Amino acid sequence: MQGKHAGIVLIVAGAFLLMRETEWQLYKYLSTWEFLLILTGLIVLFLSMRQPHHPNLMIWGGITLGLGIHAWGLSHVKEWPQHWSLVPAIIGACFFLIGGLLKKDRKKGTIGAILLLLGLFAWPGANRIPGVGEAAVFMNTYWPTLLILLGIFLLWKK
Repeated sequence: MQGKHAGIVLIVAGAFLLMRETEWQLYKYLSTWEFLLILTGLIVLFLSMRQPHHPNLMIWGGITLGLGIHAWGLSHVKEWPQHWSLVPAIIGACFFLIGGLLKKDRKKGTIGAILLLLGLFAWPGANRIPGVGEAAVFMNTYWPTLLILLGIFLLWKK
């Protein structure tokens, strides 16, 4: 299986180098670091589906893909949210969806839920959501408590 992975990497690298040497217009858009991060996340996700004995690989692929999409949005979409709270929300969503729901791992699901809630409640726009506003203001002040609880959870759980 290692030879196939190396083959995929060589094909992608060769395609990028060929596009650069022949001065394709598409290369200018595909050679940005945001696109390369998205491509890396997609490749890791694809490889993780083919290797079920590496369960954390899918989570890392999801995180890489999510952060790549966020970075692309920051540089190409004018109204893209720029608050730091999206980073833990992206990481938490990957842990929750992949680890908790797909892999049925309660520990990863709990970590994901806590990080996702941390990101959502720390987002400045959360106080405008009906029914969530008061909790968002409270959580925006005391969000480090979630990090402390997550640390305690990780210390006591195996």
